[in-house]
Amino acid sequence: MNRIKKFVSNLLRDIFTDEDKHELIEILTTSLEEKVDDLVEQGTPREEAIDKSIKEFGEAHDVLEAFPQKAALRQRQAKIRKKQFLFSLIAYLLICGIAIFLNLSLLDFFNGFDWYVIVIIGVFFWPLVMLYKYWIVKR
Repeated sequence: MNRIKKFVSNLLRDIFTDEDKHELIEILTTSLEEKVDDLVEQGTPREEAIDKSIKEFGEAHDVLEAFPQKAALRQRQAKIRKKQFLFSLIAYLLICGIAIFLNLSLLDFFNGFDWYVIVIIGVFFWPLVMLYKYWIVKR
């Protein structure tokens, strides 16, 4: 039954708070385990019963239909993450532009060393992380 609990946990990831998620995981896991037990009693092999129960259970959007306020919360989180990503992207471009300008303006001072490349690579991870966070919520 560990496989069922893992399925339910992955299904509800990033949708509910930890407290709500823990309670819901227990409820849904119990429900799926009962369904598996019923199928096993009818003569279905245990692994096949688990697969069939998981397939019939549905996807995350089916669970979200039962909790419309959580769906709205997820959409709001997606908007916030999108704004954060766009802000980080604009800030990244601004920081890179300033670094390039300063490096090229003071090229003689740095003896021809192009340090702006280090800044560009180092700061690139900020918008990359924001894009990943947005992608996780959007999924």
